[in-house]
Amino acid sequence: MLMLMEVLKENGIAELRPPQKKVVEGGLLNKNKNFLICIPTASGKTLIGEMAFINHLLDNNKTPTNKKGLFIVPLKALANEKYEEFKGKYEKYGLKIALSIGDFDEKEDLKGYDLIITTAEKLDSLIRHKVEWIKDISVVVIDEIHLIGDESRGGTLEVLLTKLKTKKTIQIIGLSATIGNPEELAKWLNAELIVDEWRPVKLKKGIGYGNKIMFIDDNGNTINEVIVDEISKNNMFNLVVDSILKDGSCIIFCNSKRGAVGEAKKLNLKKYLSPDEISELRHLKEEVLSVLDNPTKTCKDLAECIEKGVAFHHAGLTYEQRKIVEEGFRKKLIKAICCTPTLSAGINMPCRRAIIRDLKRFSSRGYIPIPKMEIHQCIGRAGRPNLDPYGEGIIYINNTENPELIENAKNYLIGNVEEIYSKLSNQKVLRTHMLGLITTGDIKNKNDLEEFIKNTFYAYQYQNTKKILENIYEITNFLEKNGFIELNYRRDENKDKSNNSHNNKKNISNTNNSIKMLVLDNNNSLTIKSRHEEDVYYNITPLGKKVSELYIDPLSAEYIIDGLKNLHKKTLSNPKNMECYILHILYIISKTTEMQPVLRVRRKEENDLINDMIKLDIDVDDVIYGISSENLEYFKNAKLFYDWINEIPEEELLLGYNIEPGILRYNVEQAKWMIHSAKEIFNLLNIDNKVIKDCLNDLEIRMEYGAKQDIIELLKIKHIGRARARILYNAGIKNANDIINNQKNIINLLGEKIARKILSELGVDTKFGQMRLSI
Repeated sequence: MLMLMEVLKENGIAELRPPQKKVVEGGLLNKNKNFLICIPTASGKTLIGEMAFINHLLDNNKTPTNKKGLFIVPLKALANEKYEEFKGKYEKYGLKIALSIGDFDEKEDLKGYDLIITTAEKLDSLIRHKVEWIKDISVVVIDEIHLIGDESRGGTLEVLLTKLKTKKTIQIIGLSATIGNPEELAKWLNAELIVDEWRPVKLKKGIGYGNKIMFIDDNGNTINEVIVDEISKNNMFNLVVDSILKDGSCIIFCNSKRGAVGEAKKLNLKKYLSPDEISELRHLKEEVLSVLDNPTKTCKDLAECIEKGVAFHHAGLTYEQRKIVEEGFRKKLIKAICCTPTLSAGINMPCRRAIIRDLKRFSSRGYIPIPKMEIHQCIGRAGRPNLDPYGEGIIYINNTENPELIENAKNYLIGNVEEIYSKLSNQKVLRTHMLGLITTGDIKNKNDLEEFIKNTFYAYQYQNTKKILENIYEITNFLEKNGFIELNYRRDENKDKSNNSHNNKKNISNTNNSIKMLVLDNNNSLTIKSRHEEDVYYNITPLGKKVSELYIDPLSAEYIIDGLKNLHKKTLSNPKNMECYILHILYIISKTTEMQPVLRVRRKEENDLINDMIKLDIDVDDVIYGISSENLEYFKNAKLFYDWINEIPEEELLLGYNIEPGILRYNVEQAKWMIHSAKEIFNLLNIDNKVIKDCLNDLEIRMEYGAKQDIIELLKIKHIGRARARILYNAGIKNANDIINNQKNIINLLGEKIARKILSELGVDTKFGQMRLSI
């Protein structure tokens, strides 16, 4: 404890907060004791995790113990934030901090690091590569552990925790502000539950309507009503200005990207900015406009908003633009951000007033209520320790005093949030993780499988594994059918002895649990054999191992395999035309589950898409019944990627396909990964087709840079992107040798600094202008 407090004091923490003391007194420093910590946002959850890993990673002399700690976060942005923070605090003690959020099949060497910050998905991927350093892990901290109940990501976290909690040498620390059933999760984790409501900054909860804010207590009773000055007819504007005039800032949570942009455009706060703030905001505006070579409408809209002291923040922005907005808000230059609830997920951006504009959002089932847990995460952003005297979480219900709406808003603000439930029954999750567990050897046979499932949160909650086991047996059949695993049948001799002894006493036949199988014998003749169900062993195949390491859905792998085999069999109109093959490949990857949701097809687009598909012979085996709407969407998605790799201007793509910059970049990243996966899978399929192989190799580079075929050789050289490659190519410089032989021209075209970097990469001694290595 003495060492721990010394480290904390050296990092500016003189005293622990009440919840932190509570956890320490509860036995946090007992390395064999798991904890589930449920305390409010901004009350010091992260520091509890830090205390845990300090206890494991440093000895009493504050020197590294050579044990490893993992800090698992839900978002890459949050991982980056924690990485910078922890490096600044703990590297001075000799701890080596690593950030691991890269490609899933990247073979990172992390054995020399003490603390690794990563996401659940990346950690699961690392485990599948059977990295040796896993055995050195001593402590695991899981931030936002309630995401075990998330529909798409919860299954991965559950599988990881199921593995970790069986290892008695690992201490698990789960952190969350919002769990409706923490007792249940704590019992499953064999963890001590610590719940506390203390916050360093008081959070006032209220309902905004008209020009009033009605603040309520934890029971829903009205504490007081505050009148907001009516500066304009826009009550949201009045609510924001009311906070700004008290030196506060606001985050307004909307239910859609479009809603966030629309709300931001309504807020012109220029009148309330100082001359210095106006000047600095102009610089931020220029930064936003310079992120892309040609600013899009979204870029221009954001820049105009920023100049007025407002911003919007959602997945449609590029990563660089989101960082500019976040930093401007932290510096209090941007006074208000209108955003989607994604900004509530842990990123350190608290404020004075968090306003919830919408309590419902659109889904495939129409408008549905936003979960209470999510609303609490959003209002938990309010209140900045050491900067704000209080925080305010307000649900805004527009110009009405409708008792029913007020009561609904109250129900969101008081009482417990929803309970979390296992999402392990999700078919995509089960397919992916069953293959992963067989790859790592965690599941070798049917008995292992059943034992693993019995240890999951799913089994703990429902107390009945029969249904999920039925699903899993279907999945093992799917994995075997596609050649990802092999099922072997062999007897366990120890079990045989036990069974024989039992059968002798009870006179029970040992064949009661046998199943009949139709198999080929040594003479390739069909014969019926009897096997015992409990003797099924699962062996991973080279193809299955590769699919597992690529971290893609096995169903996507099936689409890719079938698509590549069918493409190999096709007689295309011009088999030498690689572009024709490329469109087929882009269509194949657009069908994968990782690329969903794909672009919607407008009615006026249908005929053109159908005609193009018929010309290319893409999924048109039976034109009489028509091409399905899904296939049209896949093909439209393929055409977007095709235009991207043919250097169609980004602005034109965004308008033509009705897509935002951030979404386009995300889709391109996903497509690049699926092309890489297709290339890796193709290499294991024993298909002799040089055109397809060349297409996949080139396509991976073209997708990354959004470039045509002719500049690929230049793109393979470090420090040359699409724009520089096009400049060089247009000047007649087409490859590495051309660069080496035209050094003065390269300097004139790209500038001396960049030219030297490129020449140095090619082995040219730029100091003397002579080649140092042969190319």
